[in-house]
Amino acid sequence: MTTTRRAALGLAILSLGLAAEAAVERATLTDRPPLKRSLQTIPMAMGDWVGKDEPVDEKIAVESQATEYLNRVYTLRGRPGVQVWLWMNYSDRGLNLRHSPEVCLPSGGWEKVEALTKVVEIERSGGTPQRVSLLGYGKSELVQKIGFWYYIFGEGRVERFVRGLPISSRSSHGRTTRGSGLTVEVFYPTETGLGDAELRDFITHLLDEMDPVLPEDRASYHIP
Repeated sequence: MTTTRRAALGLAILSLGLAAEAAVERATLTDRPPLKRSLQTIPMAMGDWVGKDEPVDEKIAVESQATEYLNRVYTLRGRPGVQVWLWMNYSDRGLNLRHSPEVCLPSGGWEKVEALTKVVEIERSGGTPQRVSLLGYGKSELVQKIGFWYYIFGEGRVERFVRGLPISSRSSHGRTTRGSGLTVEVFYPTETGLGDAELRDFITHLLDEMDPVLPEDRASYHIP
């Protein structure tokens, strides 16, 4: 084979490789929809719950990899001891999905309490029920519970397929998406007196208020 023919063959192979790569990129191209409204538009008052913004440590804000976040404490009217801490974390690159409670809390010395861990469905009037993971974590004599779920916006076909495979582990949540994402965490110490009914009431109000904020193209998940 002459030098000219070898060069032509090499260029043809290279062109085929580049075309194949471009085709794969087109097949997995995913939109990263922004929120329709800022998280700050979530009302301070939701039903009988009244909120107050809480400052976030700069280091935590950076490590969260959030484009936008909301950190509030809500108190139940007439019962000042009943409170929930709400942490909502949006990333236009989906990077925040790496920071689930099951990843972050153990690194802070918190141990999972399996007896307090379950999945519940929050019924909604006129809406699809939302599945929420209720997680329990303890450190020394302290015990806290967390209601957790998350959304992925504009998730591609390939990523959604991979996410549904049995081999997909919890740690893969952040690696198998190219869309934008939002995590929702509701923290509450067990000694606050918050019961299942109050928690469901808070999350129901929150879900109603989140509808105008979230993009239409979204998939909802929780930690299984």
